[in-house]
Amino acid sequence: MIVGTGIDIIELKRFEKVFFKYGDSLINRIFNYEEVPVKKNKNKFIATLAGKFAAKEAISKALGFGLGKRLKFKEISILNENSGKPFVKMYKYNFKNIHISISHSNDNAVALAVIENK
Repeated sequence: MIVGTGIDIIELKRFEKVFFKYGDSLINRIFNYEEVPVKKNKNKFIATLAGKFAAKEAISKALGFGLGKRLKFKEISILNENSGKPFVKMYKYNFKNIHISISHSNDNAVALAVIENK
């Protein structure tokens, strides 16, 4: 049974501006250690973080209550299989399957989440 679906899009330039303003404090507030990519290429680094941020937002929308009091950014980890496919580790809620897809363009990152439960 599908519990919910969510989608989020973020402008890469906007995310980059916030990242350069807050730097590591932004990363420490939103992401778990294992989510942060190695900084090899600035554009890819920003796009990857923005995509993971959008995925967390999409998951919160699929749950129907957003990020805040009931769900914190760091209670969700967006990780990658060896193939590059993203997957979700969630530390508070126990759903059977959380499917996510993340895409990037030159200007935006978008994420889609579908949450299933038995």
